[in-house]
Amino acid sequence: MLKKIRELIGQAPGRIARDAGEYWSASRDDAGKRSLSHWRGEGAWTDEQRWLGIGRANRASFECLRHFAGEEGPFATMAEWGPGGGSNALAFLPEFSTCHGIDISAANLEECARQLAREGRQGFQAHLFPAETPEVIRDRIAEPLDFFLSTAVFQHFPGKEYGATVTRLAFDLLRPGGLALIQTRFDDGNERFRPRRANYRENAVTFTSYALEEFWDVAEQAGFEPLYVTLVRKTNYASYALRRPRCQDML
Repeated sequence: MLKKIRELIGQAPGRIARDAGEYWSASRDDAGKRSLSHWRGEGAWTDEQRWLGIGRANRASFECLRHFAGEEGPFATMAEWGPGGGSNALAFLPEFSTCHGIDISAANLEECARQLAREGRQGFQAHLFPAETPEVIRDRIAEPLDFFLSTAVFQHFPGKEYGATVTRLAFDLLRPGGLALIQTRFDDGNERFRPRRANYRENAVTFTSYALEEFWDVAEQAGFEPLYVTLVRKTNYASYALRRPRCQDML
């Protein structure tokens, strides 16, 4: 009954964020969370090619975005919000010289760094922050970024406004003309994917979702120029291709 009451009235955002921080910090000792965080060889990722495929697919998506946007580069610096087990960083670091990994889980950042070291890749910089204060990242990364990536992460955020905050941070971190790929769950009325307002631990996998046009508006309000969105209906994933306008584009 208490859980139902919490769901109806919602919980304080700070409390939900703290619950999220505690939940994902347990990756080191919880096999289920390691699988959810895309650790190599864990749970759903015992198939090596499937794990490597995460990064390959997102690298291909970046190439499509770069071509569509007419932004040929050079692309040297990027950030990934929620790097998990490192498949994306592994796929991007051959071209990018620096990948900033941003996470609330020290275990995930350590695992990402371990996988990159295993493959002899350099350029990874880890940024651990308290779940309640994502804004601190604005002061942690001084160099303007060429690319921002976040996939299979916004669905775990402790609320829609939290996702809007991270989207604004992505905009602030990018250089003019910089690109972003942000993946969300989209809310199409299916009970499984509706956004939640309480009881984070029970709903962490699908806590936050947006209607398709809703997140498009979130991106625009952050300052981005949304270019297109791609959908995966089976999992209700929506991937938004975004660009920070160049100064001349805003005149």
